[in-house]
Amino acid sequence: MTSAVCFVSQRTYPVDPRLTTETQALQKAGYEVDLICMRGPGEPSVCVLDGLNVYRIPSLARKRGGQLRYMAEYISFLVLSVFVVAWLHLRKRYKVVHVTNLPDFLMMAALIPRLLGAKTIFDVRECTPEMYGDRFQATAHGGAIKLMGRIEQFSVRLAHAVVTCTEQQRQALISRGTKPDKVLVVLNVSSADFMSHPQLPDRANEPDGSFRIVTHGTIIKRYGHEILIRAMPHVIEKIPHAHLEILGRGKLQPELERLVESLGLTRVVTFGGFVPDDELIRRLRIAHCGVVPLFRTAESDLIHTFKMFDYVALGIPVVISYTTAVAAYFDESCVSFFTAGNERELAQAIVDLYEHPEQRYEQAKNALKTFEQYAPATQQAAYRNVVQNLLKHSGPRQHMDPVTQKLIGS
Repeated sequence: MTSAVCFVSQRTYPVDPRLTTETQALQKAGYEVDLICMRGPGEPSVCVLDGLNVYRIPSLARKRGGQLRYMAEYISFLVLSVFVVAWLHLRKRYKVVHVTNLPDFLMMAALIPRLLGAKTIFDVRECTPEMYGDRFQATAHGGAIKLMGRIEQFSVRLAHAVVTCTEQQRQALISRGTKPDKVLVVLNVSSADFMSHPQLPDRANEPDGSFRIVTHGTIIKRYGHEILIRAMPHVIEKIPHAHLEILGRGKLQPELERLVESLGLTRVVTFGGFVPDDELIRRLRIAHCGVVPLFRTAESDLIHTFKMFDYVALGIPVVISYTTAVAAYFDESCVSFFTAGNERELAQAIVDLYEHPEQRYEQAKNALKTFEQYAPATQQAAYRNVVQNLLKHSGPRQHMDPVTQKLIGS
């Protein structure tokens, strides 16, 4: 009989690339996979999608509000997910229950299956103490941060194995008490088939007068769109026909649109909104560079963004703010770094790529070569090892391929 695995995530599906990477890894290995996630407007409660049995739970909509709103959203999903997971487990007898944060206490949804013999995995997408401190300006030694750390480690103890997104996040967990042999890195590399067939820049040709700059994803403050917009007046001094396209939506967009107008950039900067996947890839492929202007915080120093890997996988040169996690995986031969929050450095990095076609080509080529070590197949193999070794009652770091061992610092 096929082994059943349950994923629990307070996100909507199928917009989560990492979740797709993990579920596909088990589907390819022959597991039956259920997914319990948040129900979006107009979505069915139960359906089969991409081979997954999807169970959507109604809960308060995500609004990125204050602390009380966050807590209400999390609790509304947790309460229902505890009952749904327990009910499905009694029917299907899950071998593994995989829970994705945020919030960390969502691990409680796996408690009943765990007590009844299922193995559990805690997927740490964001380290909550750093995230909380960044978004709510809490002090590192304050009571709220200490409480977040205790909840995180309680959830870690409920899990038989922990996966996280970078070696830097892994070390943060270890510093708060997680056993090193319990946590493994699975990078934020999308497994989507359309993220393939890279087209490296032509090193022999300069752009034909124009220079297309792109960034995509949710438009919120921490992703640094404002800095990129403020850099554009400096860019067009050297590249008069440069154009920035911002793809995606978010609550900060109206404010940024006003900024664009006040800087006289309405012909230079456009907002493309969310577009279908095939249209997104078409627009990315015609870009001369992709920009990831993250603000540098305790949180962003631990993470990688999906957009960075998207650009690299497509052969697009990357301009990115310097963070510890990015620099640990990609050096200056692969990407153009600038100091986070410095609009003039960002502008100069873009101009340098425009003025040096050979540099654009070499960086994109080197980044793609490095990316091959971290490709989706490698991440899926690493994740399958976690599950298979749990089911064999051994630790999650045994029997790993050399690339995976390198990624987690073995």
